[in-house]
Amino acid sequence: MAARRKTRAQSPTRKARARATKAQSFVIESVQQIWLAGMGAIAKAQKGGPAAFQEAVAEGLKLLNRSRSSTEKTIRDAFESAQQTMQSRVDNARDQAQETWDNLEALFQSRVHKALQQLGVPSAEEIRLLTRRIAELDKTVKKLATRHAPPPRRRRASKRARR
Repeated sequence: MAARRKTRAQSPTRKARARATKAQSFVIESVQQIWLAGMGAIAKAQKGGPAAFQEAVAEGLKLLNRSRSSTEKTIRDAFESAQQTMQSRVDNARDQAQETWDNLEALFQSRVHKALQQLGVPSAEEIRLLTRRIAELDKTVKKLATRHAPPPRRRRASKRARR
């Protein structure tokens, strides 16, 4: 039984060594491929020479234009967003100022109304009611005056007119 235990204990170690060997060979193969790719790029650059350089410059200009237009769009969007935010803040400030002004006006009106009441000055509604009442009383007085009015007196002819 002791022999079996030893083989079981060695088995994970063997597996780890096998994995390490596989990983090591994978890394070596990857490095070789990168090296070969670099050598191929150098060979192409030597063949292409100035044409490859011009092509790289053209690609660089395209990239520059794309990044420039993207940057301009980003700046434009940020500016519009800032304008909207500023307009919103201005509108809020205007609304708050209007509300404060309305509150001050209402407070002023209530205090003036209270002061006029304390002085005994009639309100506009009271004056309207009194005006209406006076007009009704005036009509009534005129009706009564025409009903009970004594008949008009006849004038006597003066002595001169009699002669």
